[in-house]
Amino acid sequence: MEQLFFEFIQVAMGNRMSLSCGIKDADWLRLFEFCKKQALIGVGFTALEHLHTIGVECPLDIGMKWMAMALHIERQNDKRNQQCAELTRRYKHDGLSTCILKGQGNLLNYPEHLRKRRQCGDIDVWTVCKNDIPIAVQTGKDKAEYVEYHGRKAVIEYVKQLYRLEGKELASAISYHHLDAPNMDGTPVEVHYRPAHLYSPWRNWRLQRWFKCHEEECMMNMTQMGFAVPTTSVNVVFQMAHMYKHYIDGGLGLRQLMDYYYVLRVWHNDVMECKDLQSQGMWCEGLGTPVMSNSDIISVVRSFGMTKFAAAVMYVLHKVFDMSSHYYICEPNEKEGKKLLADIMNIGNFGHYNSKKPNMYQHKLKYHIWKFKRMFIFAISYPEEALCEPVFRVWRKVWRKMNG
Repeated sequence: MEQLFFEFIQVAMGNRMSLSCGIKDADWLRLFEFCKKQALIGVGFTALEHLHTIGVECPLDIGMKWMAMALHIERQNDKRNQQCAELTRRYKHDGLSTCILKGQGNLLNYPEHLRKRRQCGDIDVWTVCKNDIPIAVQTGKDKAEYVEYHGRKAVIEYVKQLYRLEGKELASAISYHHLDAPNMDGTPVEVHYRPAHLYSPWRNWRLQRWFKCHEEECMMNMTQMGFAVPTTSVNVVFQMAHMYKHYIDGGLGLRQLMDYYYVLRVWHNDVMECKDLQSQGMWCEGLGTPVMSNSDIISVVRSFGMTKFAAAVMYVLHKVFDMSSHYYICEPNEKEGKKLLADIMNIGNFGHYNSKKPNMYQHKLKYHIWKFKRMFIFAISYPEEALCEPVFRVWRKVWRKMNG
């Protein structure tokens, strides 16, 4: 059945024209549930449409439900794109530079027939304050004054001000790498002052320094949709770090792996397209930064301690999406890849279907015991990151107290 799931997704992507075996009515419900679990409902409907054209029919009740959900996803993508453009204009007006990460930041990497059918979530925006900006701060019961802030502190205080303007308090605790901003017409917004992070202090220090070196080119990498996205080279590294952290933390889904599949394709095409021009010193991305080569990418990935995970990802991309070997950034690791794929298939998108995971807010002790067990398992394959996670959790509590 698992092979049928993978072939079905490959049909949607255009990597396969038909299924290798027949499909029964009962299989359609399993396919629907699989796509739902992996946040691939819109993509799956594209496969349904294609199979319909070659005479493979889906039961009407499932097909109608699937179509309704796919149309909703298309409308949501249009809405998110408009919201990202509006957020970019608003933050720029207030003195902040922005770059849309993940979600809508991945949209242009997808082929036209899938672009609006990628299941969207919240808005993740990397936000940088290069110059001091004045923030209104309450100094008394009926008094306020403007205080100038810079850097990460300016971003945090700016978000706090957005809440005050709505007559609200900050909705959640400030995280090490992001905080929640007020919703935009019901859409959650995460403001990142650090795009991603790792648990290992040494690796994380390197990662943050690398992001700092590349932030300007990403902020200036504007799309025709009215907002900036990371350059292709940065995206290859950033999304690997994002997936690595989530895999260790609680789980990944195939939507994130599909995002990465298309990130690699776009980056690889950029590298191939510009090889001749690079030799003439004519090609660059962002603000004059050369497109990173395969050896550059894997060198950076290795410096962040993600080589084994990257090899596992290559295995999954080939196994699930039939990705060609010339898109690899390293050779696949079958052993680790099978572990990664099993975890993805068992617990679904970001681990939301993990029945063994306790609710962090309702059962804190059980949650921390579950987390400790997961880190113990991962210590075999990824010892540095897994063993640093409990230390990071303790340090984060102290950091939050110090940073409000």
